[in-house]
Amino acid sequence: MRLKGAARLLLVASILLSSSGCAGEMEEAAPKAERRWEGVELILSCPDTAWRTTLGPLVESWAYRTGAHVRWRSETMQAGDDTDMAIIPAAELGSWADRGELARVPASFRQPGHPFQWTNVLLPYREYLIEWGGQAQALPLAGDAFLVVVRRDRLEDAPVRATHERLWKRVPAPPATWEEFAELAISMTQASGQPCLPSYHGIELADLFFRIAACYDRPALTDVEQTRSTPFFFDPQTAAPRLTAPAFAQAARWLASLAEHRCLPLPPAGSDSVSPNPSSAAGQALANGQAWLAVVCLRDLEQLPRPGGCVDPRFLLAPLPGSRGYYTSAGKWVPTVTPNYVPYFAGGYLGVVRQRCRFPEAAFELLGELGGLARSLEILSTPALNAGPFRSAHLDRERLQVWYGYRFDAERSLHLQDALRHYVRVEVRNPVVGLRAPDQARLRAAAAAELSRLLRGADPQEAVQRLSAAWQRLDADTPLADRLRWRQSSAGLAD
Repeated sequence: MRLKGAARLLLVASILLSSSGCAGEMEEAAPKAERRWEGVELILSCPDTAWRTTLGPLVESWAYRTGAHVRWRSETMQAGDDTDMAIIPAAELGSWADRGELARVPASFRQPGHPFQWTNVLLPYREYLIEWGGQAQALPLAGDAFLVVVRRDRLEDAPVRATHERLWKRVPAPPATWEEFAELAISMTQASGQPCLPSYHGIELADLFFRIAACYDRPALTDVEQTRSTPFFFDPQTAAPRLTAPAFAQAARWLASLAEHRCLPLPPAGSDSVSPNPSSAAGQALANGQAWLAVVCLRDLEQLPRPGGCVDPRFLLAPLPGSRGYYTSAGKWVPTVTPNYVPYFAGGYLGVVRQRCRFPEAAFELLGELGGLARSLEILSTPALNAGPFRSAHLDRERLQVWYGYRFDAERSLHLQDALRHYVRVEVRNPVVGLRAPDQARLRAAAAAELSRLLRGADPQEAVQRLSAAWQRLDADTPLADRLRWRQSSAGLAD
């Protein structure tokens, strides 16, 4: 249940007060005597209704203070239209940037003392997700975020405990590794006689597969001196897919094992299509008791039952798992003492300005205010937006109230923030960034189609080989020079 009326106003007021910190942080929301953009009109594209509803008052406030007029457009921005600026999924940046349609973020945003507070933005967003070809061409408005939800009562269920102790020689607990996740799922399924996981298909299945593969593909490096650029999907020098690398085969075996033990329901017919946004299927399956364990996005948490206004205490929150080791570039398996968790960033929302915009300075000022500390706290406090953290300040303990909108009790609100802090894991210097070149939608659709075969009993090694072949067939439709530019620009290499 979303906060409404007085409760919503009180929450927003609390967030704004807590975000003040120092006078500089309040400057972006403070009224200005000079209406510096008097007479300026900007056309802002935002097809998502929830985003338009939330941002409407924030945009109107900025327009009133500056004298500008902002006209909303509910249709998706199209090439050749008169849109000045847009809010887009992070995966779509390459499609616009590669055509040279986006203005670069002004250098002033990086200056000390600028209201946007550039250095407070998390590394993956300020150095990877907003860049194309080494140039910042967007501002972050929301990150993505995933975590694990598990039923507390099922962990304590006698048949589940007995099965888990018999199979794995330990008591069931929230998983710290992907291997432990699979083991817990197998125990729950055997004890209940029915699948304990939600149905993953389409974009959710492809995302889960790549998220797991990221942890097997490289060690999580925290030493800046040891950090090196490591390709994930493609070799940026040859543009060839890396899908036959051991990490992807390991992720395929993980999925196949869950399918073999009937932990995953079969996907419905025709479910391999890819939409730009994740669904709430996992949250719905948890809510109606069909799933006891799941990897979820923030939007899924809205689906959990809230008797008395607070999320049912049976639902525990835990961070995403890591792996028990990783593969070197030579294919050697290296076990790790602690879980090897490598963040995988593939979602979130960006604000972009078109090259054709007559008033780019005004447009970037508006986006900078929306992505600044005060306004971004308001955005993150709205569960319907599926907005995850992209600033270090979003995860400060003194700003815990940002996450109260998800209606967990005090202890689990702390667990939620801890899980999100673990998700971004700011100390890791070599995270993986999801597909975001102009062909990303076609590649993800092919991945969804081929990976669904694993849920129907396909051999894991054959599945990744088929996926690699499918991507190579798609690559054949694009000249090598274009593909090399896409892979290198997506990897952050300069044009």
